[in-house]
Amino acid sequence: MNWLGQFKVRLFPPVTQAMALDIARQALKPSESAAPLICQARKPAHFNIYAGFREPCWWVQVPWNDDSGQPVLRSSRVIVIGRQSGKILYDGSAGDEG
Repeated sequence: MNWLGQFKVRLFPPVTQAMALDIARQALKPSESAAPLICQARKPAHFNIYAGFREPCWWVQVPWNDDSGQPVLRSSRVIVIGRQSGKILYDGSAGDEG
């Protein structure tokens, strides 16, 4: 996608931030969907995901789905949602441990 197309999607995304949060909640278990989700327009600097996405994305930080209830030292979980397609492009570790 050219820079003008990228710019237009950032200004007028077909998938809004509220829609991205709804998509992320649908991907979670019912017990996890009540947790507060953090949705960001840009990849946070402390996330170390080296996948290249072909479209602008929403970055939604969500709880892990392990139901352990125990405090654990590990990286955050992130769901990356395409702003054009509304598809979940990545669901996994943010690589921010340590």
